[in-house]
Amino acid sequence: MLKRPLGRSGLKTSVLGLGTMNFGSDWCGRRFADEKTAAAILDAAVAAGVNLVDTADVYGLGASESMLGRLLGKGSGSGGRRKNLLLATKVCGEMRPGDPASGGLSARHIKEALDASLERLRTDHVDLFMAHAPDPRVPIGETLEAFGKAVKEGKARVVGCSNFSASQWKEALDLAGKGLPRLEFNQVEFHLADQRVEQELEPLCGQEGVSILAWSPLAGGGLTGRYPGDRRRSESLGLAPAKASALVRVLEKAAQSKGLTPGQAALGWVASKSWVASAVFGASSEAHALENLGARPLDAGIAALLDRARGLCLDRARS
Repeated sequence: MLKRPLGRSGLKTSVLGLGTMNFGSDWCGRRFADEKTAAAILDAAVAAGVNLVDTADVYGLGASESMLGRLLGKGSGSGGRRKNLLLATKVCGEMRPGDPASGGLSARHIKEALDASLERLRTDHVDLFMAHAPDPRVPIGETLEAFGKAVKEGKARVVGCSNFSASQWKEALDLAGKGLPRLEFNQVEFHLADQRVEQELEPLCGQEGVSILAWSPLAGGGLTGRYPGDRRRSESLGLAPAKASALVRVLEKAAQSKGLTPGQAALGWVASKSWVASAVFGASSEAHALENLGARPLDAGIAALLDRARGLCLDRARS
């Protein structure tokens, strides 16, 4: 599988990454994957060449990390499945919902949360460690100092952020010149029905040599062609029903022309963007994982066709 540089970190990620929000829990309404199913999904991803596995401490309030920890230690050879993978996790969400002290990006919480994540993951380090969201209560310099300490201690290899705006990311990158670590990547929602990343973050990628990791590249399933009703598809894509239907029809025709499913074409479109280091998808079954793993970056002609279609279909204002 094609791999791309992750910012200037020296690491390269597979253009498709595996998200594990639903491993061990039905967090955020994602369909629960039990340990047997999760193992099959993970093995399929590894066999296809995926090297990025993404989780977060808050997914299932530790359930995803705990399940991954068990699964990554298993498998053939020394080190189990873990040895050839880039493992990513996040910090910020409240681990005791309603208790602000159990989350955030303070230096104290980052240290405690990372140590707890490493224990659940049964490893001595993570390869990618990121702020799950901005924390307006804490100066970004304090967060970066804590991240830098984690890197120096060997507990994290590369640090980044998730769900940061362009201005928030730029503020952090500007501080990196003062001896603090660079946030080499930003994991944000990006799919065919959303233009915000190109408008706000793509320019920064070019200017600073940083990368995007795309979460929800299938728009929560709205771009798979499996949603039976216009209303549900419309809600998933954040578009008016007529525009959502029009966009999906073009996607389906483009996919058919290349012998792909709509989901594979949608993933391939995200992966065709050179500034996207990885499109991180989730799966609730081995069959869904195998379908997604059949995606590859689209050729220029089909990608351009979808670019034109989305330009005509997308609402300027999103709900």
